Amino acid sequence: MTLHNNWKSWLTRLILILWGLQVFWLIWHFTPEAQDLARRIGQKTWGETVRQEDPFYRWLMRLAQVMPPGATYIFLDNYEAGKEIEARYLLYPRQRILLPPTAPPSFLFYAGRYYQATFLLVRDKNAPLEPEMQAVLPSPAFQALDLAGPGLVFRVDYSRLQGFFYD
Repeated sequence: MTLHNNWKSWLTRLILILWGLQVFWLIWHFTPEAQDLARRIGQKTWGETVRQEDPFYRWLMRLAQVMPPGATYIFLDNYEAGKEIEARYLLYPRQRILLPPTAPPSFLFYAGRYYQATFLLVRDKNAPLEPEMQAVLPSPAFQALDLAGPGLVFRVDYSRLQGFFYD
């Protein structure tokens, strides 16, 4: 009977020791994150953590520095992604014209001239370019900007865009 009780107490102690070692390992492993969290709580910046890790958010913040507040931009995006809402919010008060990536080049050029757009934004630079977007690349009215991020940015000279929308 005592052997049976010793075995149970030995097993209980072993489990408690292993659990304690696991807790100490977790504390050691997450110390940098805990220090960062304590600093953010002290500075009251805890809400920015998730946004700062999002490449799309960082790209939009760089765009906001490049684009003047009175600028108008054309944003090529599929509406299902929901990113156009985030872009509109973060780039406010700039005027936004939202077009699908499959917009015909003539309409894209017409919208750029009609709204006097000074920037063209493509949300996903890794997606294959639509044939419609391939018409933009050789056009002298669109100058690509080297801005790191998930999308493409073009500066638009709307005075060089001629013609009307006939499609």
